[in-house]
Amino acid sequence: MAEDTDLSRTEPASPRRLQAAREAGDVPRSRELAAWVMLLAALGVLGWQAPHLFEALRVATEAAFLHAAHPLAPAFVEAATAALWSLLPVLAALFVAALAGPVLLSGWVYAPQLTQADLGRANPAKPLTRLFSADAWFDGGLAAVKLALVAVAVAWALTTGWPMLDTLASGPDALASWLGRGVLAVAGALAVAAALDAGWRWWRYLRRHAMTWQEMLAEAREAELPPEVQAQLRARQQQAGRRANAGSGTIDEVIG
Repeated sequence: MAEDTDLSRTEPASPRRLQAAREAGDVPRSRELAAWVMLLAALGVLGWQAPHLFEALRVATEAAFLHAAHPLAPAFVEAATAALWSLLPVLAALFVAALAGPVLLSGWVYAPQLTQADLGRANPAKPLTRLFSADAWFDGGLAAVKLALVAVAVAWALTTGWPMLDTLASGPDALASWLGRGVLAVAGALAVAAALDAGWRWWRYLRRHAMTWQEMLAEAREAELPPEVQAQLRARQQQAGRRANAGSGTIDEVIG
């Protein structure tokens, strides 16, 4: 079967095709969304634990200077242990966010076949092909947009805080409020970038699995086949999906 062009793929992917791709481990992922979730989790826990954490770090630093000649002094060990316990909620939040962030867009996927050796993934031409792909152009544009958004957020924070410079220098509460507004502005800018990246990844995923009329008819005919034949065809489709991800061919080339 001749390879179909993107223009011929006018029909959305069927639930069956998306399920086959999911079983093969082919799901959309957004690194920007995962990074933003980790940032949000860190900011949330730091906002809750900041007073206790800063106090524990101050005590540990003071004990380190007082007992510099005896680093294993009980007072220093106790202060260091208290500081580590104060950091534990932040580390736990980052760990949970690192696990939850990548699966927010498409859910949990278990595909042990991806751990098998595949020489197609070592194709030296694949990185060069990706360099001129639509995803590479989008990544470059998104980096520029993200930099611009962060610059606008920082400029807004500096502009709004500059007239109150005397007030900020007079008390830690005003300074903390100003820094908090700046951090929230940067987090908001990164949230826009994460939303753009997640939308693009999802759209590209659906577009990559779009179907032609011939594929839709073939899937309808396949639904009438005996279960054992359907299982064989699904296995071939999953293998085709893995090979397509590795850059060794398209699904149509394998099953056609």
